[in-house]
Amino acid sequence: MSVVNTMDSKRVTDEVRHANDDLEHFYLEARRNKKLANWAAKKLNIDKKEYFMELVSADLSCGGPKPVVDRIMVDFAKAKIDCAEDVVWKHLRDCEKEVFHEMLADRVKRTQDEMALAQKKKSKIDHKKAP
Repeated sequence: MSVVNTMDSKRVTDEVRHANDDLEHFYLEARRNKKLANWAAKKLNIDKKEYFMELVSADLSCGGPKPVVDRIMVDFAKAKIDCAEDVVWKHLRDCEKEVFHEMLADRVKRTQDEMALAQKKKSKIDHKKAP
């Protein structure tokens, strides 16, 4: 393999890894926002799904967690719910940690399943080779 092919292969691998990282970050934010929306909707006594969709549009319009927290604070103020912004930020971070741990556990489970399947395939091949 030439140096050029090796460099191209590394570049493609890096691009794929970066795309996967971005996708995982997107999933983490979406799941975090869903948990946060459920928490806020419960306090507001409104439909969780509808509120989540409203928060998603707030998140996509500006990006990042600040628009989501700002929207929750506005909604809490309108509903006369006494809640400090620090509390919302803390809950957002707690939701983020919870989702991160869930995603990590999912990845561990997938890896274990893949390893078990690979071992099973190897055992079948070894069994066929045995005299």
